[in-house]
Amino acid sequence: MQVTAIKSVVKDFVISIGLYRPIRNLYRFLNQKQLKNDFEYFQKEISFFSKLLDADSLCFDVGANIGKKSEAFLLVGARVVAFEPQPQCMRELKARCSHYGNKFHAVQNAVGAEPGEATLYTRERSGIASFHEDWISPVQSSIQVPITTLDRAIDEFGKPDYCKIDVEGWELEVLKGLTQPIPLLSFEYHIIEREINTTCACIDYLSNLGKILINVVPAEMHSFVFQEWLPPDEFLKRFPEDIVDLGKDDYGEIWVRSC
Repeated sequence: MQVTAIKSVVKDFVISIGLYRPIRNLYRFLNQKQLKNDFEYFQKEISFFSKLLDADSLCFDVGANIGKKSEAFLLVGARVVAFEPQPQCMRELKARCSHYGNKFHAVQNAVGAEPGEATLYTRERSGIASFHEDWISPVQSSIQVPITTLDRAIDEFGKPDYCKIDVEGWELEVLKGLTQPIPLLSFEYHIIEREINTTCACIDYLSNLGKILINVVPAEMHSFVFQEWLPPDEFLKRFPEDIVDLGKDDYGEIWVRSC
C-alpha cells in the first residue's frame, strides 16, 4: 500500500472515532520543526484575509477540499459555506471545522453551470481532483457527484461577501451558474494555454455581470501584485506576462472586485 493511501486510512480511522482535532494537535507538537513553516504560512493566510473580510462576513469556499481555507476564514470571524464533492475530503472538512457551530455549513456538492451530476476524476492528491480527465496527473478513479450552482447557493444561504473558487480547471463552469455580481471573488489561474484562455473567458463573463476591477496573487503568496486594482482590459494586457515569473509555481489566484 502506498504511503499516501496508508495516511488516508489512518486519517479516516481517527476521524471515525472522533479524535481528529486532538490527534492533529499532537501531530503538530511532535513535528514542530516540520510544521513550523506550515504554521507560519497559515498565520499569513489569516493576516491576509483579516484585511479583506469584516467580522461576520459570509464566505463561499467552492472546492473546499479538507478545509484549510475555510478554517482561515472562520478564524478571521467569517461565516463559511464550504462546497466539496469528495466524500473523504468532506469527512475531514467537517472534523476540522464543525466545532465552529452555526458559523460553518458544509455542502457535499460540486458547483457548476447548472444543477445535475458530473464525473469527477480523482488523483492521488485530493487537491487536484478535476472534472477534466487530462488534468495535471494520472487519474486514480472517478466518481459521480451532484452539482449545484452559485445562484442556487445564494438563494439558500444569501449573497456572499467573498467567494473563493478553486476547482482545477472548472472555474468558468462555476461562474456560468452565477447571474449577479459578488462583491469580492477569487478563482485559480494556471499558466498553460488552455487555462490562460479559461482565465480570459472568466474575466469576460464577470465583466458582463457588472463593472469590475482585478488583481492577482501568485501561488503561496499573500500580497497583491498590482498596487492599484486594474480594469479588465488593462489587466488582460499584462496577463500572464507580468506575473509569470513572480511566483515559484505557474498558478495562483485572480481576484475580482465588483465596483
